[in-house]
Amino acid sequence: MVTNSGENAMDSDITSKLNQLDIISLKDGLTGLWNKKYLSDKVDDFVGGERNSGVLFIIDIDEFAKINEEYGHIMGDACLVRLAGVLSNSFRDRDIASRISADEFGVFLVGNLTYKDINSISGKLLNAAKESFAGMKLDRDFTISIGIAKSPANGSDFLSLYRKAVEALSHSKQNGKNSFTIADEDYAKNKVMNTSADMEIVKHLISEKNKPMGAYQVEYEGFKHIFQFISRYSARKETNLEIILFTISKQDGNMIDSLTLSEAMFDLENIIKVSLRIGDVATKYSSCQYLVMLIGADKINHEDVVKRVINNYSKFADKYKIVVKYDIDYQLLQEEK
Repeated sequence: MVTNSGENAMDSDITSKLNQLDIISLKDGLTGLWNKKYLSDKVDDFVGGERNSGVLFIIDIDEFAKINEEYGHIMGDACLVRLAGVLSNSFRDRDIASRISADEFGVFLVGNLTYKDINSISGKLLNAAKESFAGMKLDRDFTISIGIAKSPANGSDFLSLYRKAVEALSHSKQNGKNSFTIADEDYAKNKVMNTSADMEIVKHLISEKNKPMGAYQVEYEGFKHIFQFISRYSARKETNLEIILFTISKQDGNMIDSLTLSEAMFDLENIIKVSLRIGDVATKYSSCQYLVMLIGADKINHEDVVKRVINNYSKFADKYKIVVKYDIDYQLLQEEK
């Protein structure tokens, strides 16, 4: 039987690329760590089996919002990357380090660890994080706090362990931060449904962490869902809504090169974010356009909003030799009679 080696090589290459895409989809884009889905799936697979001993660390940066407020989001992202590096270097290859959301990280340590082991690992992790942040030469010290849950003592699935670890993390925060807390072992309580605790964990999972000032930034699909929700809400109560589309283009009418376009849109995004109210919504619509939703638009002058964005962006427009144009669609969303 004769095989086509060229086709086999192509099939192998395609399979390899698909596998790479699968891995990329489970990685956090900023830090390179695994994402929350990968962590939760792996924890559930492991602790649900016969060899279900393991420890879940939930870690976040103390007063992370102040880093963003005082030094900017670029420095905030740099701190997240720093902490990700610390986690990657502090645990074994078989352990799973992930970024769960914003400045919240999770690490699952496989196997039966003693309290002495956990205390030692936690102490070293606190010191390593503090030293890494100190290397950024900020004018104040930043630290982390840790909450820890053990399986099977604190649960035999990701959500149960996460709930206990978050509770322990709250104790670390209340006790002065830069510390770790190990959840109490209570097998009996693990078998009883605690709806109050479940509600607290749900609120923790869905709440916005370290709420920034300015417009709410979302992906385009999220923008559409918010618009549709406001449209439904208007069936009960009149709601004024304006959509503004900002478009950037070259002053001379030529195409903007890709590098300039990327930098110009990045700066436009930040200007829009700080120029709008915290209840407004913004999203990138295309490679050269940004879409803004003003909710409760009857309470503001949309021309003032546009002028504020354009004036705040003027130095960047001059820098990139571009102009900003805009279109406005005003809508009064109300119940159809």
